[in-house]
Amino acid sequence: MNKLNEYLEQDIWNPKYLFHGSPYEIDILEPRKSTDVQNKENEDNAIFLTSWFINATAYAFRNKLKEMNEHYGFQMNNNGELPAMLFSVENLPDDLYGYVYVFDKTDDMIKDNHEYTTQHRCYHELRPIDVVKVYYKDFADYFSRESLQKSK
Repeated sequence: MNKLNEYLEQDIWNPKYLFHGSPYEIDILEPRKSTDVQNKENEDNAIFLTSWFINATAYAFRNKLKEMNEHYGFQMNNNGELPAMLFSVENLPDDLYGYVYVFDKTDDMIKDNHEYTTQHRCYHELRPIDVVKVYYKDFADYFSRESLQKSK
């Protein structure tokens, strides 16, 4: 089994690996304040990780889409059910890509208190054991997109 299949097929409720999606190339991840200001629990200085590779791909694409679009909307799903991301944007480039950073799960990566969440936190810097460059076109079936009309 190749590594990507191993990541995709792992048991998200008893994970061997945790993942972090980003549109940027990063050597070492450092704790940061979450940008999800609607969810007070996520306003924490930590590295946010998920046991669900598909969820990490959604985060790998989301911020790049925000940079490319004046109008957008996103809803992320952290409970392991599809679609992993509901979103609406004006522009979705054919070559959209991002990165999923892979980490061995350790005891200092703390799962959030909600029963059905794949989200974990880590409070110190992390160096990934693997980095997977992901293309939106390869994962589009895991998301639900609503097109917005381009602004005039």
